Amino acid sequence: MISRNFFGASLLAVFLLGGLGLTAFAMENAEAKFAVAEVSDSFDVALNDKVETLLRTDVGLAGSQLRVRGHAGVLTIGGTVPDEHSLRRALDLASGVRGVQELRNEMELALPK
Repeated sequence: MISRNFFGASLLAVFLLGGLGLTAFAMENAEAKFAVAEVSDSFDVALNDKVETLLRTDVGLAGSQLRVRGHAGVLTIGGTVPDEHSLRRALDLASGVRGVQELRNEMELALPK
């Protein structure tokens, strides 16, 4: 268990230090700004995909049509949900994902047919 936590902490430290190194490098080299933007974009894409997959695979959200978009940990969840319970569940699930800093709700309740 300790080695697993150590591995996770080490991986996070390497990622953060690498990001700091890229930032310092980019401040000195105009061409490197694209590299920093790519790291940020890949983090955004990964976080969006993780949250969207979680919402799509949750049994409690069956019948929902949701989409997730975000930048820098600020996610917006949009789409339709069948009821108020599903709306709250989607927000609760998304807020529990590591890396989510803020959630914005653009979900709407589906009208009964």
